[in-house]
Amino acid sequence: MFAAGPGSLALILCTVWAIRHLGAGAVRSWRPTTGRRLRAGPLFVRLLGSGDPVIVLLHGLAGSGEYFGDAFDELGQTGTLVIPDLLGFGASMRPPGGDPAEYSATAHLAALDAMLAALGLANRPLVIVGHSMGASLGLRWAARQPKARAVVAFAAPLFANARQGRARLCELSTMAALATGDGPVARGMCAWMCRYRRTASWLATALHPELPVPIARAAVQHTWASYHGSLTKLVLHNGWSDAVAHLVAAGTPLLLANGAADLVAEPGRAAALVAESGPSVTVATHPTGGHDLPLAQPRWCLAQVQHALRHEPTPPIGG
Repeated sequence: MFAAGPGSLALILCTVWAIRHLGAGAVRSWRPTTGRRLRAGPLFVRLLGSGDPVIVLLHGLAGSGEYFGDAFDELGQTGTLVIPDLLGFGASMRPPGGDPAEYSATAHLAALDAMLAALGLANRPLVIVGHSMGASLGLRWAARQPKARAVVAFAAPLFANARQGRARLCELSTMAALATGDGPVARGMCAWMCRYRRTASWLATALHPELPVPIARAAVQHTWASYHGSLTKLVLHNGWSDAVAHLVAAGTPLLLANGAADLVAEPGRAAALVAESGPSVTVATHPTGGHDLPLAQPRWCLAQVQHALRHEPTPPIGG
């Protein structure tokens, strides 16, 4: 019987990884974005285009602005496109240590306000687009921005409370349950990652062949404080509810765009909001999309943003 040695086993594993990687929808659809890279207040951003409106794309938890690939560069032809690495993540990551309270919703909002001010864009019409945690943050930001003209929220985690949110995330996998907890395992994982950041980035790549390599590597560009603070104060906290109520009262158009196969989003929440809130809130559903919509379905997501920019009705499902 043939017995594979270490070299043969490594070759087999690499081949399996390559097959899964090259066949992944997100890998096939994502390409690096362009634009100027610069620091704007506390955040590093990519900037494309000029004119109005200002369109800001906000990434999700443990992500970076790289999540929005080159398909979204078209928005730079419509206005001024700003794609930040959010406070404590990506190129905006701070040194290890600190307190999770430093990454509260208030801190994230102040960082975004400072970003616009540093870029000289604070008094311009604003369209806010967010994914996952970035969607929750975007709702809160739009509610306090008088210049906000529209909000597009992809895969927004609209949990009623932290208990419901943790239960939902724990259903995903054992690893997700550990990573979203507050116990020694989650803290230990993050401490090891901070100490061996480069190794951790390549390990993330090996464990996630379904992701483009730069996206997988960027997933470790945070600290325990930024990760845990943002998780508890943005993803699990129900502050989005008051924000939505404010937007509805102001008549600000809000599009909730989800994937039918999203295992994170709370089932039925978006539809219930439409029923409660009236015509300013609409829903679009991708028939096969998951939680990674901007990564795996960028053209569909781009279409949702473009329709919001034109103040048109939501395009057909799957359009």
